[in-house]
Amino acid sequence: MDFARGDGPDLELVVRQELTDAGFNIEPSLLPVDGGLSVWHDPSRGVVIVWGPAGTDTAAHLVKYATIRTAVLLALRTVLARAGHQILEDQEGLELVVTS
Repeated sequence: MDFARGDGPDLELVVRQELTDAGFNIEPSLLPVDGGLSVWHDPSRGVVIVWGPAGTDTAAHLVKYATIRTAVLLALRTVLARAGHQILEDQEGLELVVTS
């Protein structure tokens, strides 16, 4: 089943629930002002997951929080893989994309 093009909203709900059950707090908006974990459905790619601190609009923030971002994305990848999802990295490793 290709969730990236078909059942994306349902997959998004499943991913949100699995991450919540694993102890992650998911922010309600696409790009939270205070930083955090964002999850949304992109019809052309799948369910996109991004973590970022507040004010990530500069290259300095990408460098400053690289280790934390790596740890968070590894934890996310582990939880989602154990749940049986297909996961890709996008945007040079800044996003995880769940396709099924």
